[in-house]
Amino acid sequence: MSRRFRWALLAALGFVIVPSVYAVAVLTPTGQRIEDAALGGVRESDLFGSDTALNVISVPVILLLVVVIAAVAFARRRLAVGLGAGFVVLASAATSTLLKRIAERPEIAQSPTPNSFPSGHATIALAALFAVLMVTPRRLRPVVLVVGAVYAVFVANQTVVYGWHRVSDIIGACAVALFWLGLVRAVGPAVDRGTRGDRDGHRGPRRVVTVVLLLAVAATVLVGVVALLVGTTGGDHGAMLLAGRMASSAGVLAVITAVWLADGMHTVPRTTRPDGPAVHV
Repeated sequence: MSRRFRWALLAALGFVIVPSVYAVAVLTPTGQRIEDAALGGVRESDLFGSDTALNVISVPVILLLVVVIAAVAFARRRLAVGLGAGFVVLASAATSTLLKRIAERPEIAQSPTPNSFPSGHATIALAALFAVLMVTPRRLRPVVLVVGAVYAVFVANQTVVYGWHRVSDIIGACAVALFWLGLVRAVGPAVDRGTRGDRDGHRGPRRVVTVVLLLAVAATVLVGVVALLVGTTGGDHGAMLLAGRMASSAGVLAVITAVWLADGMHTVPRTTRPDGPAVHV
């Protein structure tokens, strides 16, 4: 399977997830009741004690990020890739804003919280990570991905803990960012130089990142399922909130893992130095 085809599949997956999650979680009484059950666990004193991570995301910061991405790409002589990365951020933000306006939330379960599908903060956090990865040399991507993943999960958790968003809002945001990244990577310029010498770096950190991502997804899913069972059987709103946080985290981590695997960073392909024969790295 070619790399461009893998990205096209991810774009198609994101395109399908958005209306599917909206239909199940927003347009049905059961979906609304399950998601709103987590809102009952929201307290004035939250786990994080600060909304700094959320306040970082703003229009000026988004525009500055796009400029920095373009500058880095220009310095690496990959301006076309930088423009594609900037487009991922801007298109994701615009799509999220548009969906909030057209994807109405019918009040069929007497929810006290208005429409919030999808989460703009989570969309930007993920789209920014994906865009930065596009202009980052392959040998540095493991570090960038880990830092960006931690921040994206933190943002998703904060929005749920504060009662700003439901799980479907986070999943929808993941799908929006995934769609635009997949589309740009499928039809846009090649991100890596391949035989022109964009070396992969050592295999150890890449394998560690792959294992950590897979374990993190499994752990968040497991904790979320247990919390959901406790919440539904005992009527514990705190457990339902924990289940919502874990579901949101699992969605973010799953999308990041899919992008990592599609980028081929978990494998050890042959690379070619500009001045020498092909070598293993």
